[in-house]
Amino acid sequence: MLIAGLIIFAVLLVIGTPVWLALGAGGAFWAIVMMGLPIESIPTQFYVSTDSWLLLAVPYFLLAGNLMTFMGPATKILKVITDLVGHFRGGLPAAAVIACALFGALSGSSIATVVAVGTLIIPQMTALGYSKENSMGIVAAAGTLGVMIPPSVIFIVYASMVQVNVADLFLAGIVPGILIAIILVITAVIVSRREKAIRKERSSFAEIRVSFLQAIPSLFMPVIVLGGIYTGIMTPTESAAIAVLYVLIISFLFNRKEFTKENLLQSVKSSMVTTAVIYIILGGAQLFATALTYTQFTQNLTEYIVGLSFSPWIIMLLILLLFFVLGTFLEPFPILFITMPILYPVVISLGFSPIHFGIVTCALMMISQITPPVGGSLFALSGYFKENITVVVKGSVPYLYALVFAALILLYVPWLSTFMLD
Repeated sequence: MLIAGLIIFAVLLVIGTPVWLALGAGGAFWAIVMMGLPIESIPTQFYVSTDSWLLLAVPYFLLAGNLMTFMGPATKILKVITDLVGHFRGGLPAAAVIACALFGALSGSSIATVVAVGTLIIPQMTALGYSKENSMGIVAAAGTLGVMIPPSVIFIVYASMVQVNVADLFLAGIVPGILIAIILVITAVIVSRREKAIRKERSSFAEIRVSFLQAIPSLFMPVIVLGGIYTGIMTPTESAAIAVLYVLIISFLFNRKEFTKENLLQSVKSSMVTTAVIYIILGGAQLFATALTYTQFTQNLTEYIVGLSFSPWIIMLLILLLFFVLGTFLEPFPILFITMPILYPVVISLGFSPIHFGIVTCALMMISQITPPVGGSLFALSGYFKENITVVVKGSVPYLYALVFAALILLYVPWLSTFMLD
């Protein structure tokens, strides 16, 4: 009967049914037919899956990021970065990566990051002679840094699913995030040297000083959020709520022009839609995971894989390859909800750290954002700028290779993911 449930899930997924419905239908079939659970217990499973204090941080962090985008504080961060490094050879592509890294630390969302950064950077790059492909490709790739650099929504969901300390994940993600940003900067500079772009005019010291002073309130937000978590003053959920309040205050004080009812409603609407998608998929995944646990499918699979003569590192590499393939047609959250109940026990049985696995998993979720045909960052940029998706895909290819290279480094050098916790 478990096989029947898996077949239902697979068929629904292939024909384009929403992931939450495919997961829920397969799990519900098994729960009702095999376990004999009453049909009215199905909504309870959905409720239980989202009844988490930690998951309450998700809508708050998403709202904080959207407020940063629509209310204007993000623009001031991008301005000071372009003033500082934009005049160097390959400076604007490098500025795009740095801006995405900083904005990722504010929003935790890759989609919000690519739109916010792309709005300012891409027109400047194309005006100076950079191709549309390269301009959009670097922003699409660097925007995925919001997945790795804390506070990451992916980290929060992963921590909730496997019951690890999200503060440890946030701390562990700092060095990998910086490493990936450096690799992307190097790639951007190398790729950009092949283009006949002119350099941005150097900003004067007075201009840099003014833009820096204007950006200070926005740059202070990660200090409040992460500092509150690591000092133990606030939980991640409390810090996320404080982040929303802080953005509203600085927007009201320093961005009065953008502090409008329309921008506030747009921020709330975007956050609600994304949160609803995450929560409803999690509900379907709860039914799916219940079926796997009751039939001891995960336990049997773990015992089988551990008993193989393959090196644990080879098995981990195969798992990453699976993530890569799934990333070509699924978004990060469905990938997590489908695979974690099955693969997490296997990985832990092989002796890998849950923190290390979480970091490597997030690196693959970054890659999934720029792998066609379903890469979220690709479609966010092409849709916002009304550009053909092939332009963004073509420009993102060199950076896709760079992200794969970074993921392999993180896999085979676990120290990068764990030394901050030692």
